[in-house]
Amino acid sequence: MSLSFTDDGSQGSISIDGVTSFLIGNPYDFIKVDSRSVAFTKTGSGTASIKAGTVCSVASNQKRFTADTAVVMPVLTAGTDYAIYFCTDGTVRADSSFTNPTGYTTYNSRMIGGFHYGLVAPGTTVAGGSFATTGSGMIWTQGDVDNIAGINKFSLWDLKFRSTSTDPQFRGQKGFAYSALGNEWVAIYFASTDTDTNGLSKYNTNIASGTVVPKVPAAVGGNGTTTYASPTWWDFSEIAKAYGCRLISDANFNVAAFGVTESQSIMGAVSTYPTTLRNPGFTSRIGLEEATGHHYTWGSDSAGATSTAWIANGARGQAHADTIRRGTFGGGRGETVTAGSRSSNWTYVPGTVSWAVGLRAACDHMQPV
Repeated sequence: MSLSFTDDGSQGSISIDGVTSFLIGNPYDFIKVDSRSVAFTKTGSGTASIKAGTVCSVASNQKRFTADTAVVMPVLTAGTDYAIYFCTDGTVRADSSFTNPTGYTTYNSRMIGGFHYGLVAPGTTVAGGSFATTGSGMIWTQGDVDNIAGINKFSLWDLKFRSTSTDPQFRGQKGFAYSALGNEWVAIYFASTDTDTNGLSKYNTNIASGTVVPKVPAAVGGNGTTTYASPTWWDFSEIAKAYGCRLISDANFNVAAFGVTESQSIMGAVSTYPTTLRNPGFTSRIGLEEATGHHYTWGSDSAGATSTAWIANGARGQAHADTIRRGTFGGGRGETVTAGSRSSNWTYVPGTVSWAVGLRAACDHMQPV
């Protein structure tokens, strides 16, 4: 095993058995009091603080925060991801740039975390946001709404509390929320057709499906133009893997989508839902948007089928159909009682190409001791 870092300690890599992964900064220069929680606390809809006891370093400047200290915030915009930096002047500040904050450089600032500013507006109430107060699912309180209004509390991450994705453009971290019950990060939005540009989870983009076809990511041979001819389960799984992520399991989808108003759908024409946005009643407890009743997501779970035929998967080997069907979760836009946080459909073989199914990615959680 070998470790290497740049002179300013801002970027490093670790090599184990010949496999190299990039690190977001030197982990030995970012120390937390509690490794089991994120280093930041949401203090208001548009405010956050770094926790007392946290130690940060950049360009030979080190500071131990003896008290909770406010993060300097820019003007925050709904549906936007922000990085949090420690700077040589001792400030901690957020910026929509994932290179360096405005007025600073990569030499006098160091990224130490980030968050997503969501679509639930500051000041939203339970009634005003159409959150469920009756029914078989979650019964919302004002505190639950406040958790995701403005800064999504569950989207806060730091160098040692984040997804395991090592994608250099943070496409496996931007637009994700931490699901503690699943111990994983889940995409707030459905994936679009251009994940190299938009990442796996971005507000106000189109929603990829079997008929709204996605581009092939560069990591698996894409050239920025080529699309999947007829995207299947294998293709959507490949898209997630291109950024260090994966498809979600049935059990983990259940807990990530919990909080939606159960047994309802958005209704409408039989076609892919057009864009990623917020429709009241379909936001989960951790802030996932359009979590149910809009568009199915391919899952990682398989179930048995009855056919004895071999099926092709893009001329890259074949699968025996009597051992494989793939779950799709959440419920589509034209459904009612079948949609919800425990909705699952097990009729599709992995070679199915459907307008009704796309990708809501998940990623493992990294929490070193």
